[in-house]
Amino acid sequence: MNLSMLEKLIVFFVRKTKGYITKTQLVKFLYLADLAAVKWTEKQLTDLDWLYYQYGPWNEEIDLALDGFYQNEVLTQSKLGNAVVIQPTENCPEIKHLGFSKRLELMLRNIQKEWAGLNSQKIAELLDFVYQTEPMIVAKSRHTPEEKVSLNLYLEHEKVREELGV
Repeated sequence: MNLSMLEKLIVFFVRKTKGYITKTQLVKFLYLADLAAVKWTEKQLTDLDWLYYQYGPWNEEIDLALDGFYQNEVLTQSKLGNAVVIQPTENCPEIKHLGFSKRLELMLRNIQKEWAGLNSQKIAELLDFVYQTEPMIVAKSRHTPEEKVSLNLYLEHEKVREELGV
C-alpha cells in the first residue's frame, strides 16, 4: 500500500490510540504534527493548506483520505458512548511499516500521549491548546468561523525564533 504522508499520519494516530480517537481529535493531532514540524524545521510534514474554518484548523483532504480508508476497509467508524471513534481494521498497516524515522515517531508519540483520551476534559484541553497556537490566534482575531482562510503555520516558527532571540 503506497500511502501519502497524510495517510501515514492518520494510520499512525489511529493505531497509537488503539482506535479510541474521534475525527475532531484526529484533525487536531494532524494539525499539531504539521505545526510542530514547521515550528522546528520550517517544513510541514504534509502538503495540506491548513484552513481556519468552523472555529478550527481544517482541510478537506483529511475527509477525502478518511473516506478512502473507509471505502477500502482500512479504517472503520464505531459508536462508543456518545462518541464516534475511528478504528483500524485488519487491513490497516502496522506502524512499523510506515517508514518513519525514530525522531518523527517520537514527536508524533508525544502529541498522541499528551492529547489522547475520550473524556470531555481531555478533549477540551486539546481544543484550548490548539486554539492558543499562533496561527489560530491570528486567524480568530481577523476572520469569522464561516470564512475559509489559510492558516500561516510559520507564525509559530517566528514566535519561537522571537522567544529564543535568533
